[in-house]
Amino acid sequence: MTGGIETTIEEILTPLLDIEGYELVAVEIAGNTKNKILRLLIHKQGGMSVADCKAVDQEVRPILEVHQILDEYQHLEIASPGLDRPLTTERDFQRNIERNVNILTSSTNGQTFMLQGQVKNVIDGCVVLEQTSGKTIHIDISQINKGYIQLAW
Repeated sequence: MTGGIETTIEEILTPLLDIEGYELVAVEIAGNTKNKILRLLIHKQGGMSVADCKAVDQEVRPILEVHQILDEYQHLEIASPGLDRPLTTERDFQRNIERNVNILTSSTNGQTFMLQGQVKNVIDGCVVLEQTSGKTIHIDISQINKGYIQLAW
């Protein structure tokens, strides 16, 4: 997440959502000055339902109102980030152990590489990826530009 209001919202809501069994994946600001939207992307083990989104809305809305965060937004949206969301955090990769992923990473000299394989583990800020060749590599999460689940259609 970025700094500013997004970080403030994350700090306020994460403890409550963790207790309730939800993970705050991202805070997004969308729309324009006349129709500003505050969007919270939430994950729950086993998937999110409309009822989950409604329950989270009822839990977080009063908190955001007390902190006067909703004053500048016309809408509050609670949604699942979806299957094709980028994987960026250690928790994202831990959630996807044993899944096939694509990872775009950069080396210290600025070269970019596309890596593919199955997430085997996440250890000390590194993703352990087993490539189709059988080779296992460790990728520092701070070096990952983008990671995505390989969706099977």
